[in-house]
Amino acid sequence: MDPDWGHITIKMSGHPPFGAQIILNGHEYVASQARRSGIQFTKEGNCFTLLSSPAGLAKVADTLFESRTTGRLGQICDRWIYSACLCFALDLQDQQRSGFRYEYSIYQVEYSRNLIFHLGGHMELLFQAMVDRSRARLNMKSLKTIFGRKGRPHRDRTGKAARLEVVVETPAYDLTIFKLHFGKLTLKAYTKGERVLRFEAIVHNTAELRCGRRLNRFPQILTRLRDMLRR
Repeated sequence: MDPDWGHITIKMSGHPPFGAQIILNGHEYVASQARRSGIQFTKEGNCFTLLSSPAGLAKVADTLFESRTTGRLGQICDRWIYSACLCFALDLQDQQRSGFRYEYSIYQVEYSRNLIFHLGGHMELLFQAMVDRSRARLNMKSLKTIFGRKGRPHRDRTGKAARLEVVVETPAYDLTIFKLHFGKLTLKAYTKGERVLRFEAIVHNTAELRCGRRLNRFPQILTRLRDMLRR
């Protein structure tokens, strides 16, 4: 549990070169910073459902788009991977003697936007109307516009055709999930609780965005996902 980023998960290979995967939750970061700013909130999983200052929370969340965020991400990764993980493979003396260092790149990112309604009934009417109207109009040209692409997604390394579909799922009687799949990009819309309508943009492999994947590209990756979600 990190004081700034909350819960962090690190998966590390047990053999050289000790490849590692670090999983951070931006919602935990926003919650931590909101507490420091005196913003009161109620959270349901990864979703803020009640806020004393929605504008204040949005301002906190927007700091993730700043260029200095990449420095913070690098610091948080360094803080834990060397002290809590790599030390089991190489002690501090071996790390210093070998000059072993990690370079970080971004593989997968999820960006979400929550709309909080005063009345749950109004939310349901709007969401169902959006699903019914959009599903019939989403042809290939519309999908390429939404995802900001000029062509269809490429086949994967196995030669399989990229996933390209519009899906409506109802995993529970009171839950409808609207999904758009475009290769390794996904957009989702669904209700969360009684009054929250949630939208998510997911890149399952950042190479799909073609804007670079090194840590310093994090703000650009977020901007691409935000723009898809808005469209």
